[in-house]
Amino acid sequence: ISSKLIPLATKDDVNFDYIYKYKKYYNKIGKKIRDSKMRVDFHPDQYCILNSVKDDAVYNSIKILEYHYKLLDALGVNDKVLILHVGSSTFGKDNSIKRFINSYNKLPLYLKKCIAIENDDKVFNVSDVIKISNNTGIPIVLDYHHHMCNKSNIDINAIFDSWGDRVPKVHFSSPRGKKDFRSHNDYINGNDFICFIEFLKKYNRDVDIMLEAKCKDDSLFRLVRYLKYKTTYKFIDDTSFVL
Repeated sequence: ISSKLIPLATKDDVNFDYIYKYKKYYNKIGKKIRDSKMRVDFHPDQYCILNSVKDDAVYNSIKILEYHYKLLDALGVNDKVLILHVGSSTFGKDNSIKRFINSYNKLPLYLKKCIAIENDDKVFNVSDVIKISNNTGIPIVLDYHHHMCNKSNIDINAIFDSWGDRVPKVHFSSPRGKKDFRSHNDYINGNDFICFIEFLKKYNRDVDIMLEAKCKDDSLFRLVRYLKYKTTYKFIDDTSFVL
């Protein structure tokens, strides 16, 4: 869900009730989520830096987390997930990881239960987020595109096990091109996606894959058509299949 659902909600000088006032809309949207069995979460933007060296930035980051939590609660989402990057790399990677763990440990329990952590495309790779998860129990969202930009050892069992009995979530996208490899493409490269699925197959775990592509639904259904043409995957609905 877009973090921009309620603009300016976390600004100190814009203080208003954005929950009760719009409750009928939250109820309507929440019912649609439940009836459709959607899996929804938030991915707070780059201003949510839990490991910042600036106290006011950490304070504002906690406010941002609380805002997202309140929206998920208003929507009636039971499995609340807020996906974060590690954030700042000031004073080096090891110190930055320690700051993240320290700030996380100071969060109220209801927020700690919501946090999931994702590897990024420049600094904190899969090995780094596994290290954080091992110290905190935070679930890991594997971003495969980011992994291809910022490679390390990729322990799929550790990633999947971090979710316990919940279905792991993975992000998949395709690069815009060789010169702009970090940016998301409008669509998903079907052959690369199949290779990724075949890589996951041997782990024999249910997994939800979120596609990050500029053309959104069009890219999803174009990929589905490609999979039906190129593979023997058994589709159980328009977007789910069994290997």
